Amino acid sequence: MQSEQKMMKSSKLPIQAAPVERTVIGASMSSDNGVDPSLWTALASTLIPVAAEALSSLIG
Repeated sequence: MQSEQKMMKSSKLPIQAAPVERTVIGASMSSDNGVDPSLWTALASTLIPVAAEALSSLIG
């Protein structure tokens, strides 16, 4: 039972990271600053899993 609760806690981390990803992509798409939105999308899709993995390794 305890290990199940621990897994539930760690599984919430990537979900919490999702709004950050949306904010980064949304801000870059809405602001016309000459930066290609696909670059931000690629950057976010690379950084978010790395950050989530780092967080889960710290907790786990």
